[in-house]
Amino acid sequence: MSGGMNAAKEAVDRAMEAVMGAAPGVSRDLVTRLQLARNILLENERKIWLRTKAGREMLDAFGEAASRLAEVAGSGSGPGEIEAALEEVELHAAKIYEEIRRRSMVVT
Repeated sequence: MSGGMNAAKEAVDRAMEAVMGAAPGVSRDLVTRLQLARNILLENERKIWLRTKAGREMLDAFGEAASRLAEVAGSGSGPGEIEAALEEVELHAAKIYEEIRRRSMVVT
């Protein structure tokens, strides 16, 4: 697959490890939310449109947000800062999901 997809998956995996290893104040809910965002990537990694310019840009933005989440969680930040970074990852995952849904519509 493209480097964008691999980079995004690696970034979200690093973020997952960082969030799970973060301070005890980080709830299991944050890990579950990150897993849901990760699943959007995994379920759709073979979509051909992700190889287009628009798809690569979306994957790059997702990967950057996941990298920021890993940095925030790894730096010992509080749960509020981790949640804010996670919301950015979720926002990018939602954009990818919406584009997948839009492109999958079938006109009858």
